[in-house]
Amino acid sequence: MAIRGFVLGAAFLAAGLAPAAADSVTASVETWNPATRTLVLSDKTQFQTISSFVAVPDTLAAGKTVTIHYNGSENGVDSILSIEVQP
Repeated sequence: MAIRGFVLGAAFLAAGLAPAAADSVTASVETWNPATRTLVLSDKTQFQTISSFVAVPDTLAAGKTVTIHYNGSENGVDSILSIEVQP
């Protein structure tokens, strides 16, 4: 009985320590401004002042389809993790 409690406790602890899954969105690019690092998608979603730590593909341009992986919260996008241009 004690072993089962230990195993269940360890499982709950491990689940609590696991990183949260990132959110993502795939859409067409409306505009990309490399000077301000602002990306606007076709649905008018805006990602403003994208961190310089985020690699932006050279092929990013209006009309391209992109997938953006980000950490989100109740307040919106907390941080962008990556930007991928789809083939």
